[in-house]
Amino acid sequence: MSQERPAPARVPMPGAAAIATANALTPASAEGTVYDLGYAPHEGPRLGRPAALRAMVIDGSRRALGLRRKAWTKVLPWGLIAAAIVPAAWVVALTFVVAGFSLEDAGPFGDPAEFFEMIGTIGMLFVALVAPTLLIPDRQHGVLAIYASRPVRASDYLLARGAALVGLTSLLILIPHTILYLGISALYADGFWAGLVENGTEIPAILGTTAAYVLGYGAPAFLVAIFVRRVAIATGIYVLVMFVTASLVEAMPRATDLLVFKVLAPLALFWNPLSVRDWLFDREPEQWALDRVGFEPWVAALAIVAIALVTAVIAHRRYRREF
Repeated sequence: MSQERPAPARVPMPGAAAIATANALTPASAEGTVYDLGYAPHEGPRLGRPAALRAMVIDGSRRALGLRRKAWTKVLPWGLIAAAIVPAAWVVALTFVVAGFSLEDAGPFGDPAEFFEMIGTIGMLFVALVAPTLLIPDRQHGVLAIYASRPVRASDYLLARGAALVGLTSLLILIPHTILYLGISALYADGFWAGLVENGTEIPAILGTTAAYVLGYGAPAFLVAIFVRRVAIATGIYVLVMFVTASLVEAMPRATDLLVFKVLAPLALFWNPLSVRDWLFDREPEQWALDRVGFEPWVAALAIVAIALVTAVIAHRRYRREF
């Protein structure tokens, strides 16, 4: 006897409402959607590398001074700037009190050569703060990859950062000297113009000594910042190195002929700018490291330039891999 097979169940076809519901539940990403973002190519002038260099110099200067940043980032740089300017104004005021309304010469207070000893240590601390701030955050936050996507080379980046360091440190030293120069000249017995002319003969020595301080203190700070990964650590290492080289003079015998001290004397980084100052202002050497081993003060200028060149070569090799 034959058995009938049950008929297969009929599946109802989805209606229009069901299809609409399924489409509403389907993710939008499953459909190809094109959005018009209004992109337009750059139609302005293409400024190229010179504009990129200017932008990096300005950006580095703002970062070093804490501009457009939180208030606490401005405390140290502007505190050091004030510490450099206030003594110059104080020297002018003290000279006015001692000499009255006029004076025959600058006197011991207004001597720019002596003033370098006061401003030099402040400049060293300023460099210790600025150099790591210019270099280290770019490596920490991956900014170098952004610079590398622009028409910028490693040499351009280092040149811009070095220019920011040189410019800011030079202003830190020259602004107080300008205050001193104008203030002392204003008190001159024969008039302001006569004071400018009389004291203006020392301007080349002031500029040369400023360059010695900027390069002599800036190049080692730049070298430390190239390899250290934290700003505070780089600042501490640099200050420690500078004070260790400063203590080298105390450990060095006077009038020594030992070869080891002749080799170490140009590495007394803290004292090299002072030796250059004595040379440019035609002063008797004050028993700095080079003088103790019988070297002429101009050897300090050669040491400063040599260290700056070595720093430039090492920095370029270090950053060439990033660009």
